[in-house]
Amino acid sequence: MKPNESLAMTQNVQNGQVPSTSSLPGHTAPAGKRLEPARFEELPSFTLAGISVVTTNAAELSGSGKIAALFEQFYLQNVAGKLADHQQQPGLYSCYFDYEQGDAGHYEVMVSVRVREALQVDGPAAVKTFTVPAAKYAVFVTERGAVIEMVQRAWADIWQWSRQPGNERAFTGDFEYYGPDTDPNDGQAEIYIAVR
Repeated sequence: MKPNESLAMTQNVQNGQVPSTSSLPGHTAPAGKRLEPARFEELPSFTLAGISVVTTNAAELSGSGKIAALFEQFYLQNVAGKLADHQQQPGLYSCYFDYEQGDAGHYEVMVSVRVREALQVDGPAAVKTFTVPAAKYAVFVTERGAVIEMVQRAWADIWQWSRQPGNERAFTGDFEYYGPDTDPNDGQAEIYIAVR
C-alpha cells in the first residue's frame, strides 16, 4: 500500500473497520454465489516481521477484540517503514498462526511485511518474526471494492467453504496479502488458507 492509502486504512481502523475481524465464524455471507478458491498453490516457507497479538474469535465477536488496535498500532508506529531495509517483497501481510484448537481457541495474528530469513530484529522491541511453513494453500481472491468489506465477505465464504467435506484446513499459518498498490477504497486482496 502507498503511504496515503495506509493512512486511509488507519482511519478506517480507527472507525472500527478492520480487515481481520472478518475472520470470525459468526460472520455470514450475503445470499448469492459463494466465493471459491481461485487456485491452489504450494509455497515454500518464508519469513514475516511485524507486530502481533493473541486473541480468540469469541473475544473478537464480543467487542473486546485486539485486532483493530493491532492494525492501528502497525500504521501509527510506521512498523513497515522501520522494516523497509529488510523487506524482501512489497506488500502487507496479516498472518494467523499458533492456533490452539483450530478456529475454536486462541491464535496469534501478526500484521507484517515479508523479510529475508536472516533478519535479526533490531527494530522496535515489539517487532517479532514468524516463519510461515511450506504448505499447500487454497487461494481466495476478494471481489474488488472497499477492501475491508471485501475481505470480510471473503472470510465469511471461507468459513463456509472450510466446513464442506474434503476442504480440511491445516491451521499451520493462514494469511491475507495486500499488494503494494492496494487501494483501500477500491482494491482486492488474496487470502491464503493452508490445507491438508
